[in-house]
Amino acid sequence: MPEDYQDIVLAAYKKMRDNGELRTILTGETTTRLKKACLKVYDSRYNPKDADILSMFFEIDRIECDDFRKVIYDSEPDDYKALCNHIKEETGKTSEENTDLLAWLIGFPTQYEWMELSDEEKELIIEKIANGNKTPPVVIGPTNPPILQPKPPREETTYRPRFSQHHIIISCIILLFVGTTFFAIWERDTKMIRMPESGEKFMYWDGDHYEPVKDGEQEPGITIIPLNLQTLKQQRKINLPDTLTSYSIGKVWYKGFVKDHEFFTDSGAYPQDIQRVLKPLTNTILTKYTSNYRYLLTRLVWFICATFFISLCGFAVSKLEKEVKAKDESQQQDKEVGLRLEEEPMVEQTEGSLAI
Repeated sequence: MPEDYQDIVLAAYKKMRDNGELRTILTGETTTRLKKACLKVYDSRYNPKDADILSMFFEIDRIECDDFRKVIYDSEPDDYKALCNHIKEETGKTSEENTDLLAWLIGFPTQYEWMELSDEEKELIIEKIANGNKTPPVVIGPTNPPILQPKPPREETTYRPRFSQHHIIISCIILLFVGTTFFAIWERDTKMIRMPESGEKFMYWDGDHYEPVKDGEQEPGITIIPLNLQTLKQQRKINLPDTLTSYSIGKVWYKGFVKDHEFFTDSGAYPQDIQRVLKPLTNTILTKYTSNYRYLLTRLVWFICATFFISLCGFAVSKLEKEVKAKDESQQQDKEVGLRLEEEPMVEQTEGSLAI
């Protein structure tokens, strides 16, 4: 071992201890804390090449030992007594094993690595330890940076949504509202009754209402009856019986036999068989042959389907994109960078300053 290696390691330990660099691994100079420090160093930066140091210190064959952490854990505090006395300077010289273990604890080069270093490298290591492993940066005066050539502006193509999400949602709501309103109006809309012209003294049943007609102009097989303006205006067939409610009683008449029931807006003879007379609507007939809940449920299902369809359309529209071309402003940015480089001094950082 080099004659001064032990003194150099001990001096390095003292300097690092005084600088507070060993607080995380060695909080005190006792045998128990030295053992704990060995465990911490082993867990944080153990390297297979450290096996030689540990095997020499604990007097164990490194080939047979495959877990030095267990060896450290099972060791006794008295195993570190000689090293503890050495770092407290209660003894003079100590064994190579103690010095190697101390160098391993503080991260100092081993004695063989130390022998391979040049004098300049040794001085640099000692100087770094003396400075607390900190090397101040060297400031160099301002220099003329290379002139950055301006780059020609170029266009970058990006794709953005054609319509905003906000507008799509509002449009879908408006479309659903307008569509629902028009459907409700169309469903309940009644045809305008054509008033009789001169010479039209008769009328016939045209599916769901009466139509005025002249005698002899009706189609073959069509029954005509004398014109009655009140019946012409008010007599209509209700095509959606499920829209009837309890409020319809007294305002609606019906013709029915078993399950064949038809409902009309005025009393009188049954249009397709004037020998039969329409009967006023009763609660029994209303409950048995109509269902307003069925009508509302059907319209609710239609509304949900319409909402789903419009939502799909809105989702498809939201995926539409438009091409946007933007000019690159790198030329202006290069000019600004060049101005900053001219004003600011360059700082050369050494290995020590990077470690900070």
